[in-house]
Amino acid sequence: MKKLLLLVTVLLPFFHEITGSLKIFLNNALYENKTSLTISDPAIIRCEVADNTENETLIWYRGTLEVNISSENSVNVSTVCIPELTVEDHGVSFTCLLKSNTSIKRSLQLSVLFNPRLSGDTQIRAEEGKTVQISCGFKANPAASMFWRQNNSLFTLPANYKQDLTMDTLQLTIEKVTKKDTANYTCVALLPNGNETTRVFELIVGDRQVGLPIEAIAAAVVVGALMIAFGMFARREKIFNMCMKGRHDTAM
Repeated sequence: MKKLLLLVTVLLPFFHEITGSLKIFLNNALYENKTSLTISDPAIIRCEVADNTENETLIWYRGTLEVNISSENSVNVSTVCIPELTVEDHGVSFTCLLKSNTSIKRSLQLSVLFNPRLSGDTQIRAEEGKTVQISCGFKANPAASMFWRQNNSLFTLPANYKQDLTMDTLQLTIEKVTKKDTANYTCVALLPNGNETTRVFELIVGDRQVGLPIEAIAAAVVVGALMIAFGMFARREKIFNMCMKGRHDTAM
């Protein structure tokens, strides 16, 4: 009889049937699809267990990192609060899981609306004949159309100009730059509603600096070293004789 009771006690946890499902709420509204929020707004994410027969412990993940919550905030209902949304919160996923069965989970991805943020060094100096790159970093939600203006006017890219656009950078490359390329280049982020954000980059092209070729300097150093070595080799017999004479005089 004791053995039977012991066996039941050991096996009892494995007969716990997971019957609960999860519901997730964003700012007290049932979350079903991606929802857009505004930067600086608060976000309250609540996860609830439904149709469960026993108390269930909930755990949270922000991306791939577990969120530290109190034990009081983990049984059947759990809440994660973000007091003020930032650009870094955009695109981040929050996932609520049952601790007893992590295959039961719900996720929410934040979409944070914010005006374009542009970055990059605003003054670029270059020598004539060199290749220059002007890089404008950007972040925006919703996505913005990106393009350049020269001296605040739209312009057709000359043959030596090249524009590259990546997920977060608009880059203008000018090959064999001349003083005529000296100008203000404006990086423009145009939103669907017609609003735009700009950042001005000043390009200053100066005279090409004339310097000694590195190859010529290296060759001169090598020649000088060889001349010293040959000079020492040519004088070796005279130096040897002077040393021997000095030793002879000392012995006397």
